[in-house]
Amino acid sequence: MEPNAKSTIISCDDLSSDTDGENEVGQKKKPSSVINPMAEDLLRRCITLSDEIEQLEKKLLQRLPPKQRSKKGNLPIELRHFRNAIQVEQRSLEALSYKPPTDPATIHSLRSCNLKFLESVWSVAKTCSGLQVIFRTVYLFDHPTESVPKLRGKDKKQLKRKKSPVQVDIIAQNGLEWIKVANISQKRLETEFAKARWEAEGFRDDSSPDSSDNEEDNTSKQKADEDISKIITDFQHDSDAFSLVKSARSMVKAAQQTRVQYLHPEITIFLPNLTYNAQNPDTLSPTHALVSAILSTGARVQTSTDVINFPTTATDSNNNDSGIRVDALGNPLDSLLNHLSLTSDPKSLITPSVILDCTLLLALVSDLSHSDVPESPIFHRYILAQVRAEREEPLLPNWLYPAIVGRDMSCTWDAYKRFREIVEIVGSEEEKKRAELLVWGGPKDWKHPSPTTTAGAHGGNKKTIEPTTTLDGIKYPKVLSKPVDEATRASLIPKLQSLSKHQVPETLRLPIKVIDSLEDQLTSRDAVAAKISQELSSVNRSSLFAAWELGWTIVTTNGSVVKRVEWLVEENRMKDEDRGPKVHLIAIARSLVGKMKRSQEILGES
Repeated sequence: MEPNAKSTIISCDDLSSDTDGENEVGQKKKPSSVINPMAEDLLRRCITLSDEIEQLEKKLLQRLPPKQRSKKGNLPIELRHFRNAIQVEQRSLEALSYKPPTDPATIHSLRSCNLKFLESVWSVAKTCSGLQVIFRTVYLFDHPTESVPKLRGKDKKQLKRKKSPVQVDIIAQNGLEWIKVANISQKRLETEFAKARWEAEGFRDDSSPDSSDNEEDNTSKQKADEDISKIITDFQHDSDAFSLVKSARSMVKAAQQTRVQYLHPEITIFLPNLTYNAQNPDTLSPTHALVSAILSTGARVQTSTDVINFPTTATDSNNNDSGIRVDALGNPLDSLLNHLSLTSDPKSLITPSVILDCTLLLALVSDLSHSDVPESPIFHRYILAQVRAEREEPLLPNWLYPAIVGRDMSCTWDAYKRFREIVEIVGSEEEKKRAELLVWGGPKDWKHPSPTTTAGAHGGNKKTIEPTTTLDGIKYPKVLSKPVDEATRASLIPKLQSLSKHQVPETLRLPIKVIDSLEDQLTSRDAVAAKISQELSSVNRSSLFAAWELGWTIVTTNGSVVKRVEWLVEENRMKDEDRGPKVHLIAIARSLVGKMKRSQEILGES
């Protein structure tokens, strides 16, 4: 349905037919209006909700590369289950709109309509940053959490059968916050609380000894009060309202078995219909009892007036204001949807300064990325696949430039050295020119050891300068490449443009700086990094550890190394707070083909 579609409901009586278009005496029936106004109002709200979801999907599609827009399930926000729930509700309301408004069954169906819950979920979702999913089932495994990373093969397959589903309404903050929305009202809560107290009182009266024997026994009276409090809590947990506590506990346990960006997600229970004063709570109120029970599970609570037990540490480790929600009441719909589509993009997590590894440097200079390379039978099948993929979906404008434009770019000495070696051996003349432009003023003696090291007494490397400096708590790496004046910097973009068929963004901050390796500095303070350092090659370790130490994002196309680092960190974790480097993976690689084209020319001449 189009966003601007009208929600006029047409009654079945308005439709003419040959069989029932006339009454018994041959007179035409007069068109009647919709016979169920309550259903019409609910249906109109449902259509409005559906239209807003459709508008958000269109904005999300606009942010995808053209080739990705036709693929199903490719949106950065998963809305499929939520949209299906809206459609089910809409079909039900359409059917109910033609039924008599006085029919008890119809009235009951309309009052128990799920639309209000769907609207509440959407209202909360519009306040979130980094929205990822609306409606997802996660799983709680029946096993110790610490054993998960170590299970392999058959053990891991058997583990998948031992799980319990847990419903999460919203996943936000780029996966670091799980939200459940509960529409329980103040009146319903008070009713259930009173019922629990009444049942608990009756249970105590039946099971307690004769009151005359304990009339003057203050100790027994105090114990009886404690017993009834426990009984009330037990009855509450069995009621509909306090089943929310069970859900919160299951979500917390499931989150403890899940890691996103090396962290456990935080759990938030939204109670939009309840008011609560956390500074001066009414300890005898049902709301206080419910909030206290939820907080005891480890979740936090958001009511219509307050946030209770919000974590003091930032949930989002990527410099996003995860603790601040958007005010959905005063903002136009279009700006809210723009906010959702923008913050859901993984590129929003990339830090202002980035580390580029060797694979990304090669992709930035490859002829495959910048020019039309014809297919050749002498190309390796992987090169042929890259040629065809580039023709269908260019890497630079769709994936690579959006991840690095407007950001300060650096690469480590080891990555730069390996990059220059590869370009020198297999690079075409244009690829070599691009390599010079990208790292203008880079160390000319890249074939030798890092200029910040000297040979030690036993042939080892000994540091002669500090690899980083710290100012106001922020670490700055030691730059090995030479400073570039503004005139030279401004000339690099036109020069690179002359070697590329794609538009080079003016905000691309060339040149890429070469910095020293920070491996020793990281491993001396981080036990996990020290343990996994020998599991990685020197080039990969150099880039990853520099990003890890500086708190910057590493941009790479090496998916296998990224997965291995994540696994190694989990395998060697020593405490819950341990985490690895921030990574932005572009799962599309580009190789150099310069030498292959020269070989083709030689074969042609022979």
